[in-house]
Amino acid sequence: MLKPLPLLLIFFSTILIEVFFVSIFTQSIPNQLKFTLIENIDFYIDLLSSNPSMAFKLILIDNPVFIVQRLDELKSNQIWGVYFMPINIITLLVLSLYISRAKKLEMNSYQWSGIWFASIILIFSMLYLRIQTCCTSGPTWLLEIWIFSQVNGPLGNVAMWQNLYIKLIDIFTLIQFFIASIGATIIYMIFHTELFNKKSS
Repeated sequence: MLKPLPLLLIFFSTILIEVFFVSIFTQSIPNQLKFTLIENIDFYIDLLSSNPSMAFKLILIDNPVFIVQRLDELKSNQIWGVYFMPINIITLLVLSLYISRAKKLEMNSYQWSGIWFASIILIFSMLYLRIQTCCTSGPTWLLEIWIFSQVNGPLGNVAMWQNLYIKLIDIFTLIQFFIASIGATIIYMIFHTELFNKKSS
């Protein structure tokens, strides 16, 4: 039986890793943790009584549970934010559960390589950001926000990036799901098939 403490340590470590890399790329550290679900709990309770389907959609899909963000110290405007939606949290918890299990099963280096690769893919597929310099009105998937930043960038072939963005804008969710599926499939094969049971050299 898995103990909750190691599981939670792995879970919070994955959150710290996400925020760490965003901090590196933005060259600034977060200065606020905002629990949006708790702050709006009265609104959600009222909505649950009047429109349960809308409330569940807002809670489970549309709104983050919490945001790790960097605020402008003078204007209090958000410079960047990492948004942890319910799907992010569920994915990270399941991933943490598998990593905890891997430690108990004493996986070989070949299996651990697959676990780390799959973890990176899953974290990448679930990373939602809002960056002020990219003019996004709300949290956006990492790949989409990167391509959008190239469209508005001063260097490179702007027309090429713009055409790419226009072609992909309607299928970003499908791409995100496909990438997440690759990570989930690798995790499944490591733990539930013999494919990754090769002996370490």
